[in-house]
Amino acid sequence: MGVLEWSLILVLVGIAGALASWAVSRQRRVRRLERELAEARAQTARLGKLGALGEMASSFAHTFNDVLTPIIGRTQLLAQRISDPQLREWLDTIERAALDGARTVRRIQEFMRLRREEPRGPVDLLAVVRQAVAATEASRPGVQVKTELDSVPAVAGDLLGLREAVEHILTNAREAAPEASAVTVAVRMDGGDAVISVSDAGMGMTPGVQSRIFEPFFTTKPGATGLGLCLAQGIIARHGGQIDVESTAGRGTVVRIRFPVEGVSRAARSRASRGPASRGPARCLVVDDDPQVRQMIGDILSNAGHNVVTAVDGADGVEKFKSDPAFDVVITDLAMPKLNGLQLARVCKTLRPAVPVVMLTGWGVLLTEEELAEHGVDEVLSKPVRMDQMLGALTAVRARTSSP
Repeated sequence: MGVLEWSLILVLVGIAGALASWAVSRQRRVRRLERELAEARAQTARLGKLGALGEMASSFAHTFNDVLTPIIGRTQLLAQRISDPQLREWLDTIERAALDGARTVRRIQEFMRLRREEPRGPVDLLAVVRQAVAATEASRPGVQVKTELDSVPAVAGDLLGLREAVEHILTNAREAAPEASAVTVAVRMDGGDAVISVSDAGMGMTPGVQSRIFEPFFTTKPGATGLGLCLAQGIIARHGGQIDVESTAGRGTVVRIRFPVEGVSRAARSRASRGPASRGPARCLVVDDDPQVRQMIGDILSNAGHNVVTAVDGADGVEKFKSDPAFDVVITDLAMPKLNGLQLARVCKTLRPAVPVVMLTGWGVLLTEEELAEHGVDEVLSKPVRMDQMLGALTAVRARTSSP
């Protein structure tokens, strides 16, 4: 064999060795990438579980705040009428325990708010719906999803959080729909609200079931957790939105998510005529769907000499506000059926911009000055609210609206 042949063989051996080395390197890289992908999937699963835990904790915190509010308020009202030292000491003990509970709830809210790390920015609701539809395609391939998407303004919030909420609602609709039927998801404007609606042709719900669908762990489906709609409600409430459910047994269900996108501007309110001076009793409209909280707030105000009218939800609040031009202030809960607090505030400010609005929230919602101004909210109080906070807020907003 000649020199040329040996040279060629050596070259081929070198090439083969280089290819073998490259193949081994590529194989190691593929294994490393597979490990990284598995770790990323595990991390995503852990983050998903933490997110669900955060939403559940937020829902429970809201419930506890609604429970603690009348305990603290009634204790403080009762303490004003008790002179016996022993009884006053017992009332002080009850109040301190309730306030300690409120601080614990607040720490949970602050911790979960930090852990969720939700960036707030403009969110395209059409993108939210498209991503939610794509994410739930595998849940029931036999149920088609039809979309009817109109252009709507962006809302302020967290894209991933809102997508999760829509996914929960869409998954429920697909599971409720008959095989080979369709679920319709629509996005459109309705007055000043951007609305996402999810409609199915399933068996619908009885009034008893419908009244409990947002309760944690309540479910009528075997093997389900009963957390989907509870988590969705928490996300939507923190974004200032509202979930409405329309369902009849045997006729399907429509779930509507409403986001207020039009408000009364700061300039419009500043141009409005000034309200009456803050001296003397005020005529107050108190709106809350929780009867114990509603009555307790009313009693605090009445006990301080103010005149109080109560409303059982946002729609009832609007009707009473329209029918009575003498209200000096509106005090409303944030999360309510039919109309939420932001929607109620917007209607009241549109009708009478000089009337201040105080909002109560048990969700730990953080709203910027700009958001408060655009929705017509003058003051925000976090539940559980104390008597001195309620009366102080009333005095403050009346002084601001009557000052030159």
